[in-house]
Amino acid sequence: MLWAASILTLIVTTAAPAESMLIVKGVANLQIPADQFSISIGATHVESEVDEARSAVEADLAKIITVLTDLGFERTTEWKTGRYDISPQWQPRPRNMTREEADRWQPKITGYRVDASVQITSSQIDKAGLLIAKAAKAGANDIGSLHFSLQDPRTSRQDAITTAAQNAVADATTLASATGVRLIAIQRLTLDGASAQPPRPMEMAWVGRSMMAADSDKSAGPDVSGGTVTVSATVTAQWMIEDMPNGHETAARTKD
Repeated sequence: MLWAASILTLIVTTAAPAESMLIVKGVANLQIPADQFSISIGATHVESEVDEARSAVEADLAKIITVLTDLGFERTTEWKTGRYDISPQWQPRPRNMTREEADRWQPKITGYRVDASVQITSSQIDKAGLLIAKAAKAGANDIGSLHFSLQDPRTSRQDAITTAAQNAVADATTLASATGVRLIAIQRLTLDGASAQPPRPMEMAWVGRSMMAADSDKSAGPDVSGGTVTVSATVTAQWMIEDMPNGHETAARTKD
């Protein structure tokens, strides 16, 4: 697993008659390689009759499913039906009508639009580009953005929390030693946040348009790289501290 961590430390000390406190914040940002992708691939047709639009879309969808099967994507576990919509297309209202014409005017259905798609989520990132290319060749004209993510974000989240906590402990130990105090016990421990930020989605609609317009061989897909997911966590620890004998003098001599 490739990762990197950055540390932000905030120190606040408060003096009270009975105790002093040291508050340290540890931050971790792990760069985890994405191991799955998701994309919506489908077809859209507008025809004067609804049956014609449905037939055209269903024919294209069948070809897309054949591409998925040939490339080894499993139904239900890696892809499923995304949507199937039928929308009437209405005649636009004419401009510059008289009041009398506007009172008599009634909108009419001029045709039907049918949209259908499949939703793919798979760990076969190496096949994503080829899938897009072959689906476009098969008739897909509605290709969504390509998203990358983690199959098991929980494990990466735990790793980020662990790293952030270790950073907080290491910084507290260093600060205590440098200032001549002793860490007694953690009085409060909070997880301020742990989240995963995936890489920016890749807009893939242009792939379908360009490949359908190109005269070259359409069997090769675009080069697709999953990138990395940034998994972050922030841990804040509050320690009770006490002065060590000659601690401040030792710290002052070290500084000099």
